[in-house]
Amino acid sequence: MRLLVISLLLMACSIKSHAQQVHLKGRVVDTLSAPLSSAHVFIQQQKRRTITTNSEGEFFVELVKGLFKLEITYTGYQKFSTNLYISGDSTIQIVMRPKAEELEEVTITADRTLQSDQFQTTRMSTNSLSGKEISSIPVLGGEADVIKTIQLLPGVTKGADGTTDLFVRGGAADQNLVLLDGAPVYNTGHLFGFLSVFNPDVLDKVESINGAFPAEYGGRLSSILDVTSRSSLPTKTQVKGNIGLLASRLMIEQPILKDKLSFTLAGRRTYVDQVVKLVGQDLPYFFYDLNGKILYRPNPNSRLEFTFYEGNDVLSFSNVPRASLRNRNITTDFILGNSTQTLRWDRSFHNFNSTVSLYRTVFQYSIRNTYQENSLYVTSRIEDLGGKWLVTSDSIHHLVSLTAGVEMIRHQVAPNRITTTGEISDILKSNSSLPQTSLESSLFLQGNASITTRLNASVGLRTSSAYVDQTFYYNIEPRFSLRYKLDSVTALKFSFSRMSQYLHRVSSAAVAFPTDIWYPVTRNVKPQTADQVALGVQRTIPERNLFVSVEGYYKWMHQLIGYKEGASLLLNVDFEKQLVQGQGRAYGLEVLIKKESGKLTGWLSYTWAVAERQYDAVNGGQWFLARYDRRHNAALVLNYQLSKKWSLSSVFEFISGSRFTPIIGQYVVPSPTLVGVDLIPVYASANSVKLADTHRLDIGAKFRPHPNKKFQGEWFAGIYNVYNRASPIGIVIMPNGDGSFRYEQPGLFGLLPFVSYGFKF
Repeated sequence: MRLLVISLLLMACSIKSHAQQVHLKGRVVDTLSAPLSSAHVFIQQQKRRTITTNSEGEFFVELVKGLFKLEITYTGYQKFSTNLYISGDSTIQIVMRPKAEELEEVTITADRTLQSDQFQTTRMSTNSLSGKEISSIPVLGGEADVIKTIQLLPGVTKGADGTTDLFVRGGAADQNLVLLDGAPVYNTGHLFGFLSVFNPDVLDKVESINGAFPAEYGGRLSSILDVTSRSSLPTKTQVKGNIGLLASRLMIEQPILKDKLSFTLAGRRTYVDQVVKLVGQDLPYFFYDLNGKILYRPNPNSRLEFTFYEGNDVLSFSNVPRASLRNRNITTDFILGNSTQTLRWDRSFHNFNSTVSLYRTVFQYSIRNTYQENSLYVTSRIEDLGGKWLVTSDSIHHLVSLTAGVEMIRHQVAPNRITTTGEISDILKSNSSLPQTSLESSLFLQGNASITTRLNASVGLRTSSAYVDQTFYYNIEPRFSLRYKLDSVTALKFSFSRMSQYLHRVSSAAVAFPTDIWYPVTRNVKPQTADQVALGVQRTIPERNLFVSVEGYYKWMHQLIGYKEGASLLLNVDFEKQLVQGQGRAYGLEVLIKKESGKLTGWLSYTWAVAERQYDAVNGGQWFLARYDRRHNAALVLNYQLSKKWSLSSVFEFISGSRFTPIIGQYVVPSPTLVGVDLIPVYASANSVKLADTHRLDIGAKFRPHPNKKFQGEWFAGIYNVYNRASPIGIVIMPNGDGSFRYEQPGLFGLLPFVSYGFKF
């Protein structure tokens, strides 16, 4: 009986205590109502607690009814502090004011996307960039470029100079999942890879996740490049544009219903085809981009977005006014393009958020050649329909935040279709690879916990599967990361991630050409998997606005896609027989020192990396260095704000040369026709020779004549490759007069001045 009475008393106390609990939901925004993610929220009641805002600038906390102190800090903004009394479930919004730096003539405010925000969490192996950082860097042709900027950060290796391929921590170019507002983008380059498809005017923030992958991400082995477009409701009509040497762009943001409904539309087009006409030449090539977004916020707790992107590269010799071509009936047409559409619904509740997104993405190309009565038509296409539901809870008993969700994708792939007519059909018959439909699905759950005031942990699990051609594959992908805070400015971090990949890019060359195709797993082609561990230390130096990160990693890769020696994939519809699968390993050390506010901003990055491969059918089954094992990568990026009107920028980059397999001899065999002989090359060990190292200095200057006026113009001029050292892009075999041969390395892009004019009002 006594036990029953005690139990009832405890239950009553519990009920009374629970009745005193109330929920507070807050949203932290800037003066333009744009959400501030990763803001630090300090709450002092019975004890002091610290939480951070999510990607929507929101936080949720359970409190005891009564008085509490609220403080919010964010780099570059004034500290917010107040005392509040809470008597029931409440919702508040806090507007943060920019903090002016003490400068003589200029006010500098920090961007909302900061690398140093990672210090407060278990996140590591992640590079963050803002739209402002991207637009301030001098690049090829003066065109601000996401991919070129990412290539200047630790862990990322470029392919040939000027291309948009990324090789991350020893991975291949197809092992990076590139997302634009949640939709995959399969081709990231315009102008045959010299410019990326992302219009810099529409960008809000960019994250490159190279390790410590959150459980919500999957589908690729090496990295997630998450590109987010502008998502704040404009308060007035805003127009922004740029006129450059390679392309021009224009964007308009228009509110329709105040604080509820708006649209954004942006376009970009190159005019190389028109410029060369001025010098009496013909280059019938152009590309264009269209970006659009409709944003609807019916109430503070709900938001609906529709985003679309359309971009194409067009090369057509059909209408070139050359009598010699018309008389011979020669035409060439090439079209390559991406298309994405995304519908996203965000809904906030008192202690959790729900995000539902649906998307469609298409990548396709077509090549048509005709000569008199002969024609060749080659096409390839992949279309994705996908959906994702993500639920996040920021606070459970003040200790644990949870993320859970489900994702499904249908890949519809028509890999290679070849149609021929005329005499050429006797040599190359019409044929096509079998179309494939692949269904991918995944479930994920992740918890982030504050174990002590010094120790934080993130534990996640993702289960992924693929069903194609009556074959089912399944993988379990654990994720784990840990942060131990040594002091207020130094933290040790550790992570483990397993990733799986069910879709591969089959290439006829080492870099992306229009003849590349995407191909899912089949009965014979297994999924690729990778395990990665990383250990690092992060340190902030507040008095100097510096963030320092040093990381080491090791990655094991299995069932990697490779090609048989001597494989020919061009115009080959039965390419699966040419594929081999093997294993890989990669390890390295990465250093980043970044200054994110003040008159001088920028970063210094360095990567030492090794990437190796092993296939039973290649190189005698022995391990060899990967094609893009570029041992040393270093970059120094600086931007100096002289005044409100003037700023200077520079980029210095050093990269070790990539590798190739040389011919060391040849032997003679009788020709199959028994007339004459054939020369068969003899190759050295795979990728045993290194190309020359590359280094380059770019400089730029920006001038804003009237920075305080409604109409603001901006001149951006500079020099790409200041000391005119052309970067080698490959290797060419040149015959000598005595029957021997030699290798030469052709260079690309010497000294190139650029100028552009931007405006906004």
